[in-house]
Amino acid sequence: MSSSPPPLPAPEVRAVIVRPHRAQTILIFGVLGFMFGPFAMAAVILAKRDLKSMAAGSMDRSGEGLTRVGRWLGCVAGIIWAIQWTILLIVGLVIYLNWGAISRNF
Repeated sequence: MSSSPPPLPAPEVRAVIVRPHRAQTILIFGVLGFMFGPFAMAAVILAKRDLKSMAAGSMDRSGEGLTRVGRWLGCVAGIIWAIQWTILLIVGLVIYLNWGAISRNF
């Protein structure tokens, strides 16, 4: 009589819990950064953290593409805001320093 071999022990299954991605939020912050500068900085910071978590495997990778786009939008918006404020500062200083000459013409 042949007997069947003993059953193999069930493999240990570990549940990997990953956090959901925030790609839509980062993308929205990147777009809002063109109108409101602090959102651009928030998009870049959040995207950097999320991409690091995605690479480590602790965050859902399905939103990686949108997260990268949001980061780039935040970078571009931040650069544009920096240029705008620099120009505004220079124009304001020129007007302030030459106000005497400007006011005599009126």
